[in-house]
Amino acid sequence: MDIQTSPAEHSWFRNRGGHRFGIEFAAIVVVKLILLSLIWFVCFRPHPHPDLRPAAVENHLFTPTAEVPHDR
Repeated sequence: MDIQTSPAEHSWFRNRGGHRFGIEFAAIVVVKLILLSLIWFVCFRPHPHPDLRPAAVENHLFTPTAEVPHDR
């Protein structure tokens, strides 16, 4: 009962089930990354970006609005 073996010899990942789990896990991660990239390029990237230059922000903040107050 004093047989000492290294933990790598009895590792779960070294057998057939461990290899299959590793491959399936890697496939799931790759598929999710591809789907997230596809969602990004289809849904979010086509939208226009707001103009965030300091001059444009200043122009937007300091221009008078033509709205009538609603409290009258």
